[in-house]
Amino acid sequence: MNVRIIGAGAVGAVVAWKLYRHTDMAFIVDEERSRRYSDGLIVNGERIRFSLRTPSEADTADLLIFAVKNFQLEDAMDEAAPFVGDSTVILPLLNGIDAERVLSGRFGSDKVLYGFITDLSSTHSGIETTCFSNGGTIVFGERDGSETGRVRAIWELFTAAGQKCIVPEDILHEKWWKFMLNTCFNTLSAILEADYAAISANGPFIRAVRLVAREVQRVASAEGVTLTQDDIEEMIRRVTALCDHGKTSMLQDVLAGRETENRYFAGAVSRLGKLHSVPTPLSDLISILLEAKRSVRASL
Repeated sequence: MNVRIIGAGAVGAVVAWKLYRHTDMAFIVDEERSRRYSDGLIVNGERIRFSLRTPSEADTADLLIFAVKNFQLEDAMDEAAPFVGDSTVILPLLNGIDAERVLSGRFGSDKVLYGFITDLSSTHSGIETTCFSNGGTIVFGERDGSETGRVRAIWELFTAAGQKCIVPEDILHEKWWKFMLNTCFNTLSAILEADYAAISANGPFIRAVRLVAREVQRVASAEGVTLTQDDIEEMIRRVTALCDHGKTSMLQDVLAGRETENRYFAGAVSRLGKLHSVPTPLSDLISILLEAKRSVRASL
């Protein structure tokens, strides 16, 4: 299978690390990144010279994986467009709940699977990525949960490459579950500058997670998705089980002075809450606090 990945950060580099020995895999890059990555990317201390392709060198991808941040998606779609053919399958591994809608609007809903990655603890800086969790788990499938040949083929590729993956019965529920996790843990960890080890040992932090999670739960219900108390507890169990010094992607962005996905997490809860007349005071507050924190750090 011809696999092309756009995004070589904490997600894309780790997925590529799993796949490149097992299939025709290349990163989609612009000219500047092509030069910067020409001597290889470093994943878990190993320098790997991944194949690189610019839009001018495009071929048609069988599987096109988007592993960028939400605020990078528009530019990424422009760069990836030459790689999309009639039979290309697009798999987004973005956080949040908007990527599939955006990609479907550009390339057609028939090409887009629903997906995300979870249980991934990794840090990324420059050309170097360190993964603490053996690659995480890719969760993906058709929007309606149907079993299709393309889903089976991708599952077989991931499994052969040692990339853990799950094809759930209800991908929309799983997407909202991951969205809840990102909204709670990413935002609060970034505000408090807490890595996974600090999170796992912090009772008040987990209390705050539960409070924010209940707001996400109510907004999800208004969107027609049921998140249960068991879902909240499983989210907490999965994150606190990491117990290492990995950091959420949002914390890494704050510490590096980069733009965050705040408006796609707590900001999205606030937006959807207003749409459905569901009060979201905690999500409103942590979204504002995160922006305030970024401003304070920028002024130091």
